[in-house]
Amino acid sequence: MKSLIYSAALCLVASTAFAHSELTASMPADKASVETAPKELVLHFSEPVRLTALTITRAGDARRDLKPLPGESLKDFNIASPALLKGQYTVNWRALSGDAHVMTGQFTFAVAEPAAGGAAHDSHAAGHSEQAAQHAKH
Repeated sequence: MKSLIYSAALCLVASTAFAHSELTASMPADKASVETAPKELVLHFSEPVRLTALTITRAGDARRDLKPLPGESLKDFNIASPALLKGQYTVNWRALSGDAHVMTGQFTFAVAEPAAGGAAHDSHAAGHSEQAAQHAKH
């Protein structure tokens, strides 16, 4: 019986050790529509990671590398955004977790004209809520 308990405890510790960090929030939020272009992009991870690549692409335009990236492992990144025009954007990121696991991901947002009745704000809130729901699943 003791060996079964020890085995179960060892499996629990091992699975915790191999859990990977994930992007838990971004600003702008995934699928958000913002009235004005952000001056910076914010990425929040569940654990410290080293951000190794970050790009932004406007639909129909060339990809742009965002630099400089911090050299240290962090949970929160605030990266200056280039001047953005109205349009749909995709942000792609690559990070290295503490256990040397390479992770990649993306989020999208739109820079748009203010909509009547604050629809842009509602879309932003919906995007943030969707990210929180996706995080809760993990």
